[in-house]
Amino acid sequence: MKRIVLLVIASFIVVGANAQSAKVVSAWKYLKDYADSQDPDYITRAKDAIDLASAHPDTKDQAKTQVYRGQIYMELFRRSLKVEMDKKKDPDPKKNEVAAFQAVSTQDLFAAYDAFAKAKSLDVKGNYASEINKGIGEITVYTSNKAVYDYNAKNYAAALNSFEKAYEISGSKDTATLQNLAITADRAGNYDKAKMYYEKMAELKVGRASTYLQLMNVHMSMKDTVGGMEVLKKGRAAFPNDINLLLNETDFYIKANKSAEALANLNKAVEAKPNDHILYFARGNMYDNLSNPKDAKGKELEKPKDAEEKMKLAEADYKKSLEIKADYFDALYNLGALYYNNGVNLGNKANTITDQKKYEAEIKRANDEFNKAVPVLEKAHSVNEKDKGTIIALKNIYYRLQMKEKGDAMKEKLKNN
Repeated sequence: MKRIVLLVIASFIVVGANAQSAKVVSAWKYLKDYADSQDPDYITRAKDAIDLASAHPDTKDQAKTQVYRGQIYMELFRRSLKVEMDKKKDPDPKKNEVAAFQAVSTQDLFAAYDAFAKAKSLDVKGNYASEINKGIGEITVYTSNKAVYDYNAKNYAAALNSFEKAYEISGSKDTATLQNLAITADRAGNYDKAKMYYEKMAELKVGRASTYLQLMNVHMSMKDTVGGMEVLKKGRAAFPNDINLLLNETDFYIKANKSAEALANLNKAVEAKPNDHILYFARGNMYDNLSNPKDAKGKELEKPKDAEEKMKLAEADYKKSLEIKADYFDALYNLGALYYNNGVNLGNKANTITDQKKYEAEIKRANDEFNKAVPVLEKAHSVNEKDKGTIIALKNIYYRLQMKEKGDAMKEKLKNN
């Protein structure tokens, strides 16, 4: 009796295995019928058959099963893509393609890749290498298209999903996709992933100095100033001559009130790029601020002993900036403001003098500064006629120098600005 039971059970096992093998064959036949007819009923039947075979322990780990599964799910994706294409009515076929890719789901496409990847691991003799490689190659193209089209549509979350799959397919040596991943994660606001991918880029020396800048910005977006500064230090160590890293480090120093370090960096920057008008302006602005220190609330502090020397250095840098770019508004305004503020300070000083001759001498010095400010601020106004600060300064100077008509004109501009 025991022997008979064993034989019956064995026969059930054989029947079960044969049934699952039949599902694999049926899936292949339905796939072929679909290829010949494009009848959607066949691809639905193929999917049902291969899903059963892929779930059963007797057939799920056969390379053939997974190859068919990959091919069937590829056709399911293609059919979904075609459905989306048929919905689009733009006369430009390329626009229809882009819109279809943006609308289509990647679920079937990614399922196809998972099947081909499993088939590859199972196909130790390489019997299905051609089919597997072809399938993965097609998936790579579709995935890349989906990622790029979603990115261009600013659908960064969807693009990130596709770029991640593309990177999984191509492997860690695909540094171009790695860069796309980092940038897309950054744009998507997924800073944890952006940080991970930028760190991977830095590890692989991809993107060079700009990678550290982007990683620093991610830390800043995460409100991690300390981490951002650490990244910047690593970047400066790896690329000591990169001007952008140098300037960003300078900005950190300025915000941290580390004037000496900031000034040292600006000196290096000017040496590295002696024809950059912005660098001269930045250094001039640094000297300007050092000669006229203020607290966090903007209240004026006691001037340093070398304030006059720093002011002259600021003036020289503003002038140098304008030698390089004569219509650079920021340098024009700051140089004009420097002369204007000197005039105001000298005028205030004159008002404390009781000796008439000394008073007149100090007033003359003040007016000389105002006269120096006039052409500079007038040029600034011609570059940017809407800037209120320039209009106010010119109005005050014109009235101070008894140029009433010009002062009235600036006053009128203020009303209409």
